[in-house]
Formats: sequence, structure tokens, C-alpha cells
Amino acid sequence: MTSRRTPLFSHHKELGAKIVDFAGWEMPIQYTSILSEHKAVRDGAGIFDVSHMGQIFVKGPETIDFLSYVTTWDMNRQKKGDCRYCHILDERGCIIDDTIVYTISEDSYMLIPNASKISKVFDWLSKNSEKFEVSLENLSDEYFCLALQGPDSPRLLGQHLNTSVGSFQLVKIGDTIISGTGYTGEKGCEIIGPLSEVVNHWESLVEMGAIPIGLGARDTLRLEKGYLLSGQDFDGNQTTLEADYSWVIDWNHDFIGKEALMNFQKKRYPKLRGILIEDRGIIRPGNSVFNNGSKISSLTSGSLSPSLRKGIGLAYLDLDIGTPITVEVRGNHLNGRVVRMPFL
Repeated sequence: MTSRRTPLFSHHKELGAKIVDFAGWEMPIQYTSILSEHKAVRDGAGIFDVSHMGQIFVKGPETIDFLSYVTTWDMNRQKKGDCRYCHILDERGCIIDDTIVYTISEDSYMLIPNASKISKVFDWLSKNSEKFEVSLENLSDEYFCLALQGPDSPRLLGQHLNTSVGSFQLVKIGDTIISGTGYTGEKGCEIIGPLSEVVNHWESLVEMGAIPIGLGARDTLRLEKGYLLSGQDFDGNQTTLEADYSWVIDWNHDFIGKEALMNFQKKRYPKLRGILIEDRGIIRPGNSVFNNGSKISSLTSGSLSPSLRKGIGLAYLDLDIGTPITVEVRGNHLNGRVVRMPFL
């Protein structure tokens, strides 16, 4: 199967980006170095081409009821201009995908699924929409998404589009949606619009000083904040409770997976926890986690934190915060401990 490219592929190549396959797309993993790009976002402003992400639109008089049923959040609590992070679950309470739901109007919403889950999410929504008066459109091939992130990004957004946006709010300018969302934990926004307009936005923001950032720094930035990575931190077999994301659940409404989660609450189960390494060394996804000499889990995510200059990772553990552990890297055991997230 041929990998896909965003309209900015030639720009990435001209900037000297290292290109890798990601979820079936040829994407830049870095332009200069992950460390320098990470720092650019934490200290200034970086721009990410995330046009591989999806855009699914839901419209109709029963849109609120439908989206409340297929997500963990009661959309009756949303008002026009609100954005909400939530989970889409199967009947077992396991995460199909995590998504942000955009409230464009009372009967018009947009969902942003992860690139590798677009078809699966659209098929799941379609299957469960039959009893609701709604229409669904998968317009992922027609829209771009740029993430402008970092403490200097509000200034650049103001210069570029003469607008501002609050955290988890959205504004519309013509066909373009600007939302106060992101995957870095910094101030910033995501700009979503028709593909034909992406080059103008990219070139303008880069000329203003936004630093192009690849997927490598995107991963270290989100990991420092403890954000989930689809396909790694959940793969369709973990519940929202196991991922320790119960805050995305509104228990006061009915939704797919609710009964399973309520039963699951009665059990003892491992939860996704942060691991901070105290020895020198870099940990990676898949490295084994040990407690008292016995293997108890494997890392779902792991990297060197550019901000902390220490190894950080995530793993499903039934251990208390502060418990000593080791992580095996090439036969060596690195000392660490279980910590609360975010790391930074």
C-alpha cells in the first residue's frame, strides 16, 4: 500500500526533514534535532503539519443525543464554540479512539480522530447512528490541520489571522476553524480548513517565526504531559479507567460502554502510570518493567525528556506512587520509580 503525503510534503523536503512512515503517511520526524525542536515549542512557537488527522462532521436535529451516546461526555453540557476531549468506547468499555469534539452549532459538530483510526471511527459512528436523525461526513481528505504551539503562538496567531482563541474554544473565519487545542501542553491552537489554503497558512506562519516541528518532538512534548498516544498507550484492549482517564467520563448519561465500566470499577486493575528513571539511560516502548526482581509490565511509551534530562515512560502498573522499579534496557536494569503525571 502506497504511503500518502500531505500538500506540504515538498516543503518538508525543502527544509531537510527526515521523512518516516506514520500511520500510512510520509511525515517529517525531525528537521534539525528532536531536542532543539522540543525546546522551540517549550520556549517560543513551533508549527506542526498534522494534516494526517481526521475530520468527521456530524449534523442533524439529534446530533447532541447521538454524540452523547457514542462518546464518554454528555454533549448537552456543551455550548456553541466549545471543544471537548473524550473517548469513543466499544461495548466492553475499551477505547476505540480518543478524540476532540468541536461544537460548531447546536446541530453541527466535528470530531478529530487519530490518523490510523479514521475509517474505524467513521464506520463505528455510522453503525451506531441508525436510530438517530443525523448525517455523517468523513471529510478528512479535504481538510488540513496545522498545530501552532508554544508560549509565543498567541502572538503569531494574532498577527496571522487577527484573532485569538481561548483554551478548548473555537472560532470560525469563513471555512477555517481555529481551536485552542493541541498535543504539547503549551499555549497554542490548531488551524483546520480546506486543503487548498494550507500552503498560505504554513508559509505565512513560518515567515513570522514559527519553527517547523516534526513527529519526534511531538512525541516527547506529549509524553512530558502524560498524554495518550493511540496505538501505543491504548490499542483497543484498554478501558478508559485503566488508562487513568476517568475525568473524561460523565457518568450522568447513557453511553456505549458505560455498563461495562461500572462493572469494571468493582475490580482491582493496573492503571497507566508514569515512570521516572533515576539512572542515566534512554528507555523505549516495549522495555520490560521490573519490581522486586520480577517482570510486571512493559513500557507503552518511553523516551528521554528533553526538559528533565531524564528517562520517562508509561506502563500499566498495579503499584503505588513512589514504588521503586527498574526498566531493562539491553540487559541492564535502570533504577526508577512510579510517579504522578504529568512529568512536567
